[in-house]
Amino acid sequence: MQIMVSGQLIGYKDEGKGRTIVMLHGWGSNLATFDSLASHLSKRFHVVRLDFPGFGSSSKPTDNWGVGEYAQLVNNVISKLKLDNLYGIIGHSFGGRVIIKGIANNYFQPQKVVLIGTAGVKPPRSAMKSIYKSIAKAGKVVTMLPGLKSMRPALRKKLYGAAGASDYLNAGSMQQVFLNTINEDLLPDVHRITQPTLLIWGENDNETPVADAQKIMHELPDGQLIVIPDAGHFVYNDDQTAVIKELDAFL
Repeated sequence: MQIMVSGQLIGYKDEGKGRTIVMLHGWGSNLATFDSLASHLSKRFHVVRLDFPGFGSSSKPTDNWGVGEYAQLVNNVISKLKLDNLYGIIGHSFGGRVIIKGIANNYFQPQKVVLIGTAGVKPPRSAMKSIYKSIAKAGKVVTMLPGLKSMRPALRKKLYGAAGASDYLNAGSMQQVFLNTINEDLLPDVHRITQPTLLIWGENDNETPVADAQKIMHELPDGQLIVIPDAGHFVYNDDQTAVIKELDAFL
């Protein structure tokens, strides 16, 4: 299904009956990432998922958006679909960023919040990361040398991957939106989330490490952190049973 919201064509899925839960996916993903979780939750709840602008079946942003614009978009979707008295909101990674921003700015106020491997804690600029990023930028110059043109795509991919910037490389026309997103530190906004909040993290999450979860927990007035052993950033895929168990208990 698709709806027009604030000039944006937004893809969404609506299933189940009962109290309403909105699910927000991560960067580079789409609403289908939650298929299994939504199938389970929709047995008890009214579950609404959407594709963020630029992902899935939703049109790209009309401008170089930041997290705030995405949060406003979610608010507009909630209003358009008349999702009154929002019971819960669940966000993974980038979706968690949008939740933090949206609640901090009073765009939406669910009764319960679930943050899964949430991004938004800006990491310190370590010396090693600076070196890797310099290498990645230098790669553009290196691959311009005669005889290396054919190797350019593969070499750039390796260099950006080493620099932890593969998401930027894959962002295509959304690169500026990606930069706007990751350059905003949302940790100072977390204390504004006064609702009961469940954090679910993978023990081996290399994208948003458990240390980030602990920083978020420190700022939350009413939070609990569950770390799933042997799971990574997509913890709900790595150990779906454990995640569903925690969601059921919390919701």
